Amino acid sequence: MPAAPEHNPCKTLYFQVHGLQPSWVLQEEICSPEFRLSPVSSKHERQVFYDTFDWHAFEKNVAVVKKKNAVSLISLDSGIETESEAFQGYPASFFSSDLPEGAFREQLSAVSQIRAFQKYCTLETFVRTYRIVDDNEKTIGYLISESLTVIDKSGRKPLTSLLSLLPLKGYQDETDAFRKLLSRHITLEVSMDFRDVFRSIMQSAGRQVQGYSSKIRLQLDPEAPVHESMRTLLIWALSIMKANEQGIRNNTDTEFLHDYRVAVRRTRSVMKLIKGVFDPDDCAPFLDGFRELGKKSNGLRDSDVYLLRQHTFFGFLPSFLKPGLEQFFAEMERSRKAAHRSFCRYLASESYGRFLHDWERFLRTGTLPDLEKAPKASLSTISVAGSSIRKAWKKVIRTGRLIGPEANDQELHQLRIECKKLRYLLEFFASLYPQKTIVPIIRQLKELQENLGSFVDYSVQIMFLHERLQTLRETGSNNLYPASIGGLVGVLHLKKEETRAHFTKTFRTFDQEKTRQMFRELLDNE
Repeated sequence: MPAAPEHNPCKTLYFQVHGLQPSWVLQEEICSPEFRLSPVSSKHERQVFYDTFDWHAFEKNVAVVKKKNAVSLISLDSGIETESEAFQGYPASFFSSDLPEGAFREQLSAVSQIRAFQKYCTLETFVRTYRIVDDNEKTIGYLISESLTVIDKSGRKPLTSLLSLLPLKGYQDETDAFRKLLSRHITLEVSMDFRDVFRSIMQSAGRQVQGYSSKIRLQLDPEAPVHESMRTLLIWALSIMKANEQGIRNNTDTEFLHDYRVAVRRTRSVMKLIKGVFDPDDCAPFLDGFRELGKKSNGLRDSDVYLLRQHTFFGFLPSFLKPGLEQFFAEMERSRKAAHRSFCRYLASESYGRFLHDWERFLRTGTLPDLEKAPKASLSTISVAGSSIRKAWKKVIRTGRLIGPEANDQELHQLRIECKKLRYLLEFFASLYPQKTIVPIIRQLKELQENLGSFVDYSVQIMFLHERLQTLRETGSNNLYPASIGGLVGVLHLKKEETRAHFTKTFRTFDQEKTRQMFRELLDNE
């Protein structure tokens, strides 16, 4: 893919070419009184494309490409390299934090800070670059010829030949005239922008661009039996679990486990919240199994949360206490490795495989259950969704209104649970409702959840660190380590109290007439 020339280029135009001529023929044939081609360079080049598992770079309109000893950001809109940084090797994955501080790292961090950029595709290219010179001997743009070959485990697969035109600023009309001249000599099959080229490359490599998202993108039929819709939603949640298993095993980044656990929680919540759709006797062992599955991953996720906040925690303490915190995080790294090994053994176990197999078989059984045991199974999806959302919303409001200014930990923790239940229902059934109504409701709820989540996180962290202090006293650890933990507890306590103080205002914002009107508008038009 072309780097930006010294002059200010405009958008790159790409053309698929049938039977591309050798470069010397290209030079001789594309010759007229108005234009000629002047060779600049020719080279073989390996290009490796990276993106996060959920395609954050593509969503931000950039491609992350490794070439030689540098990694580059290429605009999907223009096809122009916008930033690059020295980078050695072709790793299977890397983080933005692996790059030296500077403009490139800042831009890559804006794409994603916590997700790894994974190797998605390797191309071998033969690139010839020409200057397009007009009859006044002025360079009006560049013509680049590329032959692309995809390299994967099965070998080498020729992909396509491309010609790309980079008009220089102020010479778009002249470059368009050259394109017309070019088309008289070479069959330009398809005109594309770089986004099209990128999709074609990924498709040839067996990658589906934006093929994974943890966001629910299902379109439910409002009049379908809720039993059918619930099965569709739960099969989707199961697919999210399966999609993230390999990333957990490979220890690629922490978001694989996060998405996996959210899918597990969504599954348990929706089954418990919407009763009467499945036979409870059939569901009981699966609910128990998912609860145990969540417990088995708790230790690994707890370690991830601390390690992800490592930089923040160090910023809370004065420099003379930081060495003690280094010892704490070294222990957390060891704990995480042990928890990761343990959970991966479970994922590879026969019992886990059998549990998922039985669960999928249960979900793919389309026959309606006995209506005496599942009286809601044949009701319409929209009617069950509406009544379930209404009930959960009222529970949130009722619980929140009972909490006074001196809210205790248990009250806020319980409200957080009720908010999660409402959020899962809204997201599961979002496709049944107008986006202009349900999106603002979810946004308001998220603000309340963020306040409650921060409070509960501080509470859990303080409790964990207090237990660690107790252990240090018993083992007679050196003074600096417990002093660092004690200092961190003090800061977290202040943060927790600040969050508690903001709760009343945050909840009042959610429990206002505007939000109530949005819920009424959502639910009264079922």
